[in-house]
Amino acid sequence: MAYFNGRTSSSGVRETPGGAPVATVTTRTDGHISEGVLHIKQELTFGGNRRERRTWELRKLGDHRYEGRANDIVGVAVGECYGNVFHWEFTLALSPGNPLANVRMSQWMYLQPDGRTLLNHSTITKLGVPVAQVSETFQRSR
Repeated sequence: MAYFNGRTSSSGVRETPGGAPVATVTTRTDGHISEGVLHIKQELTFGGNRRERRTWELRKLGDHRYEGRANDIVGVAVGECYGNVFHWEFTLALSPGNPLANVRMSQWMYLQPDGRTLLNHSTITKLGVPVAQVSETFQRSR
């Protein structure tokens, strides 16, 4: 949670399940912690032109367990953190109100030794079948 308390940005690529690049992905994220809850506002840009906004609330449930809610996810994201590795999963509503357009996200985040760089790898599945992946690097502002 401390990593996303403040401003971060990322750049990466959305890929086919086999790793062929499809589109660039960039984000700008502003976060703050209030009463033990991390509030994040995130602006995502896909392929340089399609923009989305996501707002998150993330809270720690126990020593290693976390949950999160966002404006475009179905239900609750659940995750675990051990050392510098965070993993969580959630259902993303690509077209809110149309459950047939939902996909499942599995994200692995690896905080690097410099404390400013975070590597993220996401796998996107539909009905259990991989349909895309995203590899990106986050940088924390000074």
